[in-house]
Amino acid sequence: MFRPEISTGSADVNPGSTRGQGRSPYTNFAAFHYDDFARDALALLDHLNIPKVAVVGWSDGAITGLNMAMNYTSRIDRVFAHGANVQADQNIPGRNDPIITSKSGSLGSSLSTNGTTYSTTGQFAKRQVDGGQNYTCEGLSPTPERCSAMERAVPTMWASEPTWGPDALRRVTCPVWSVDGDHDVEVQRNQADTIAAWIPFAGQLLLPQVGHWALLEDPVFFNFAMGYFLDMGFDRQLPYY
Repeated sequence: MFRPEISTGSADVNPGSTRGQGRSPYTNFAAFHYDDFARDALALLDHLNIPKVAVVGWSDGAITGLNMAMNYTSRIDRVFAHGANVQADQNIPGRNDPIITSKSGSLGSSLSTNGTTYSTTGQFAKRQVDGGQNYTCEGLSPTPERCSAMERAVPTMWASEPTWGPDALRRVTCPVWSVDGDHDVEVQRNQADTIAAWIPFAGQLLLPQVGHWALLEDPVFFNFAMGYFLDMGFDRQLPYY
């Protein structure tokens, strides 16, 4: 969900809250799944008659954006994926980080590797923003009586999803930046590395001196990076470097 700190310049923005969270009610379903989040987003695009979008996603939103880029490739122009993970068990790949343990020790993808890089070895604090509004479930949800149920159900999803490997991420054909705060303690660095390594010709950006909540901790730099990515011209001539 977009917050007041995020500015997209002249771009048309269609912010959304995932089902059962933010301003979306928790009704008519029990469990949370990233596939449902992606289908919900696609249904919103269909409802608004929007054929193709750029996705800026944070955490679950970033995972949803990657899900859409894998499964609805014709609808996604590009993805700015901040704070995503590809495995619920972040010990996978763990120390077998596909960038750090690659032959070059860097993100060395090329046309010869089809743009991928492989290894040679196999509770959040709520932040109050200007205006005094706390972004809590109870403060936003049309079904506040179900907030406790939501707060139990979402971690159940986190414990088992996603479980993507290189074959899944290789289906992404649009430009992607794998973005993370350099002090993120919620998502391990290997996850950002893996996204950048396994999506063909993806870019990677580490935001300095921020954590998982980078868009709140340093919105000025976050906006700059996001705007730069959204304004980049991609001519499908890969690689870009």
